[in-house]
Amino acid sequence: MRQTQLLKLDAPYQVILAGGYVGDHIATLVTWTEDKDGELLETESYPVLDLGEEYPAGKMVPVDVEDARVLCPKDRKTNLYWVASIIEYDFQQIEPAGADYILQRMKLLGCKIVMPTEKDEDGEERHIFDFTASMDVMCLKGIGDEPGSIYRVRGNHFDGFYFESQGTTKEIYHDLSYQLSTYLSHFQNEVFTIKFQFNDGVMRNVENRLNAEQHIEGYEYDEYDDKF
Repeated sequence: MRQTQLLKLDAPYQVILAGGYVGDHIATLVTWTEDKDGELLETESYPVLDLGEEYPAGKMVPVDVEDARVLCPKDRKTNLYWVASIIEYDFQQIEPAGADYILQRMKLLGCKIVMPTEKDEDGEERHIFDFTASMDVMCLKGIGDEPGSIYRVRGNHFDGFYFESQGTTKEIYHDLSYQLSTYLSHFQNEVFTIKFQFNDGVMRNVENRLNAEQHIEGYEYDEYDDKF
């Protein structure tokens, strides 16, 4: 026998990422199956969200609640590194929601992302404005930088901003450029530059162009000289 129960949660709510949606976790739909003797055979739990804006509350997401991730606790405050780890998790999904969507929804739902600080020479805490994205490169098809080679590049959420892409060097450049613009646009006045460092020379042109376009010292690139 299959039974269902809706477990309503109390406000304030956690903001979660579930099945490509970001919203307030307002309830959990629990279903379970019992045999004729009342023994529990299996259970399933699905998050119910309030997406905000013009959407009515009550969006049931057909993924197990264990596959959801908390973006913001009930106090609506989180930190940059945690958000980067959630974006990394999102990249591993079959249909990623995308950093742009996640950040926009967090802003809409009133989430505060606390930016990292470091101590200066006087021991005073100072806001970090410049970040580094350390990128690992894996060749999936082809050899070296021969035309048509396919690569996968991945960053590290411990850098504060997570990047990932797959394709030719040209496709990776455009993809990372879009991801970069998403971060810089969302964190205006809080982030000045995100310097890319690839562990493989085959991505040197990509690294150089992304950094030059941010006017990072030591990097120059002629916008009319397409070396990909």
